[in-house]
Amino acid sequence: MAIEQYVYEIANQMGIKLSEVSVTDGDQIGYHGMNLLNICADGHVVKALVNKSEMETLHDGGFCDKLEIKILTAMSQLQKMLDK
Repeated sequence: MAIEQYVYEIANQMGIKLSEVSVTDGDQIGYHGMNLLNICADGHVVKALVNKSEMETLHDGGFCDKLEIKILTAMSQLQKMLDK
């Protein structure tokens, strides 16, 4: 599954209507390739730094606890912004 689809599913479960989800290629940090996940709703944007290996695990049909926690944290921050 693509990470964008996964984020939309989590947002739907949380009752958040997203306007956009995108991934920006990041840099190699040490041994880890990193990407920036941008999550947008109602003019607000939150970003999460995710490992390429986590995204590959999700894409290959696996489950990654760390990735889910990062997404849930970003979604919680977005929810707080929307509630203001």
